[in-house]
Amino acid sequence: MRRRGLPLLLRLASALAVIGCLTGAFVVSCTGDPDANTGGGSNAPASTAMGQWTPATQDTCTKAFHDSFFVLGPDGKKYPTWHAPEEIDPTTHQNCTFGHDHGVDPHGSALWPELQRHFAFDANNDGGIDTSELALAGIPFGLVSEKLVNSSTPRLEDHTGYKIVLANGVARTLVSGGSGQTFDLRCNLFAAYNQATSTADAFASNMFSVTYAVDCNSGSSQSQYPVKVIVSTMAVYGNPGSFTLDASGTQQNAGPAVPPNSPAGGSELGRIIPTRDNVFAGAFVLSGQTSTFDPLLERWETQLRLTRANGTELATLAPAFRVDNPARYYDNGLARSINLCYYGLNANGTLVTDPLQASTIVRQVRNNGTCSSIAPNGPATPVSARIAFDDARSPFDACVRNGFFGADVVRNAAGPTIWYTDAFGAKASSATFTNSVKQFIAVGDTGTIVLGEATASQQFCQSSTVHVPN
Repeated sequence: MRRRGLPLLLRLASALAVIGCLTGAFVVSCTGDPDANTGGGSNAPASTAMGQWTPATQDTCTKAFHDSFFVLGPDGKKYPTWHAPEEIDPTTHQNCTFGHDHGVDPHGSALWPELQRHFAFDANNDGGIDTSELALAGIPFGLVSEKLVNSSTPRLEDHTGYKIVLANGVARTLVSGGSGQTFDLRCNLFAAYNQATSTADAFASNMFSVTYAVDCNSGSSQSQYPVKVIVSTMAVYGNPGSFTLDASGTQQNAGPAVPPNSPAGGSELGRIIPTRDNVFAGAFVLSGQTSTFDPLLERWETQLRLTRANGTELATLAPAFRVDNPARYYDNGLARSINLCYYGLNANGTLVTDPLQASTIVRQVRNNGTCSSIAPNGPATPVSARIAFDDARSPFDACVRNGFFGADVVRNAAGPTIWYTDAFGAKASSATFTNSVKQFIAVGDTGTIVLGEATASQQFCQSSTVHVPN
């Protein structure tokens, strides 16, 4: 189903009227030209995350149009932000495609007004956020990595890996004795995160940014779980140089991380990434059996740890993110999921990739509709007729995603609500400092309350034009 971009939302009465698209991202004057006089606007300095996307051959939107979707971060720099996979280019007045998807429109979050204000830039430095400043605010992709640009651990993230999930008014369950209990609490959930599953980077690299917001604001149990946070950190998913194979925590060495001195993980499982053995066992089956692609599923788990300058816990938040149909798996390096539709195993268990040898295959994908439309002849499909991994027709486009919100712990009984930390959530202080990140944590203490995991699940990629990298 095609997803159309939202119409212009705001007309501001000021010396130069500003119109904001969706997240305040596309800023134009009344004449339709970029307005360079709107609290920074288009002449504001660009963050490192800006300008990182270049259209592929199959993409019809221009780089210039893509880069017009920006917001001003709290530091006054331009950051890329959410846009739909297809938008109307105001230059040509024609629909065009970007080929990638950033998830759910953040404007639909019940937390949107507070998120917008939290990330707004106080351009006139008057201590408040006025209407014109708010119009330029939204979700700044790459805000945390910008704080690391000149550090010992710089991290440039893949633009197409930025995703958004959200859910409003989600009922939460209390975990006690290992089972869910009745608990009258509802929470609004939001996450903007980077989870690139198209390249080999995440096999060894463990640093990916997360903005995580939760507001548990209704229900008779609210006083027991006073959690309201807007937190942005460079999350660490497990250890650098390796990834996790399964729930037991077994590690697979995968080479050097980027950056090579990335910090070690904690107790979280980190990046659970599929490998050849499990993927082949599910996909390649004997005649009469049915293949499954479930082993391709990736789940990344982390803990966002915010600590005060003295090292004591301020908050520990537990998000996780899942991709059901990634474009890659691990086979001593990068392997493409789509080739499962065209390959198979012979009687000796040897991988057969040549269509001229298809008759020797005894195990292949069978009775599974995922491959039927692109490989009606299975491994016998001629090489010239095989779909490339980055073709929009590929079913392995990383469009099936979910976000999970865990048992968040808050230890902020004495306040304040606004804290400033480094990019990793450490050194929390009530005063800003160089390269600090603003965090919001409501006053309260969760005590011993533990909640069951909640899911934010929406349809990603509501456009047939989305393709890898995505």
